[in-house]
Amino acid sequence: MMSSQSTAAVLDPVSRVTARMFVIAMGVVSVALSVALSLTPTGREQISLPVVGILAQLVLAASYVYFIRAANPFGPIVSFARFQIFLGGVMLASVLNSLSQFGTNTLIRDDWGAVCLGLALLLAGPYRRSAEILWFTVQAVAVTFGLAFLQNLSSDASAALSILALVAAAPSIAIGLGSAAYSRSLVASLEEARDEAQAQRMRHKSGVLLRLAETDAMGELGALRSDVQPFLARLAESRSLQPGDAVRATELAFELRRAIVDRISRGTLADMVDRYSDDHGVAAHLDERQIAALRALIGAIGDQYGGFAERTLTLEQRGADAWGRIEFVRPAGAPVLPALAPFLRMVRLVFEEADARAEGEALVVTFRFDSPDEWADVSWEV
Repeated sequence: MMSSQSTAAVLDPVSRVTARMFVIAMGVVSVALSVALSLTPTGREQISLPVVGILAQLVLAASYVYFIRAANPFGPIVSFARFQIFLGGVMLASVLNSLSQFGTNTLIRDDWGAVCLGLALLLAGPYRRSAEILWFTVQAVAVTFGLAFLQNLSSDASAALSILALVAAAPSIAIGLGSAAYSRSLVASLEEARDEAQAQRMRHKSGVLLRLAETDAMGELGALRSDVQPFLARLAESRSLQPGDAVRATELAFELRRAIVDRISRGTLADMVDRYSDDHGVAAHLDERQIAALRALIGAIGDQYGGFAERTLTLEQRGADAWGRIEFVRPAGAPVLPALAPFLRMVRLVFEEADARAEGEALVVTFRFDSPDEWADVSWEV
């Protein structure tokens, strides 16, 4: 009965708002249907216990009130137990509806209890798994078959029991199977969309990290790749110089020299801060992506506050982990500028654990990187 498959409400929490509106609409339809079928000429003729019939409608309405509250889009997900309580209330209403016509029910097709049971199964699609909906369908069919059997015994109708049972259970069978199929299809489409979104996020993250590492590790050499490689590939393929190729080659050579000089002039992380401490030598275990992110953040601090912000970089080993701390003291009254936010996000992206917080006039960024057991393929130039 249970399945490890997620539900649509879990995969797409926003859809719970629409799903609840559907629950409200279905509740109005079900209660209105029960009243309408009870007031038809044939409906009034078949009711032998009016008080029980009214009680059945009250139970039906109360069940929907309960389910509408349980389907609050900002509360817990509708659980298996909650939906079972709701369905149990609708089944009880169906039983009371049948009892209100005990001995006088000659047209079982006009019973609203079986129809409302089928409509209730329709609401399970967004909230429950397909296997669970099949279990709910079995319960609804069993109730309608049992009620049809009892009505057949108490009535003088000549219709065969099999026909009566099939007519009574048809809504539950059709809608229950359809709801299970809809739930499975909905979950499959949401999982596919989720996996595709995750793949896109991973591709975007990989691209950002690659561009960051290339640009920082080689100055503008990484960015030149998009220009130099296509140019050289075209020359290799054509084996001849086109008009303007000599000028373009000169421009690229100039940019290459400028990028190399820029990279050399950047210096190390220690050169970028006012105070630097690394008593345990853990800086040697920062990889290129992490160095690039730290360079970008420290450089952004310098760009935003100039020489007025005192920058401190501390690296140390704590137990099995290596930790770093960047602290800069802002000029008196200067706020933490929003322009630093992208660089703080980049630090969080490349380190296993990172945190930024304000301490008085200082902004403190702490980060953790690989333990000594995991250090490998590291950059020794920081």
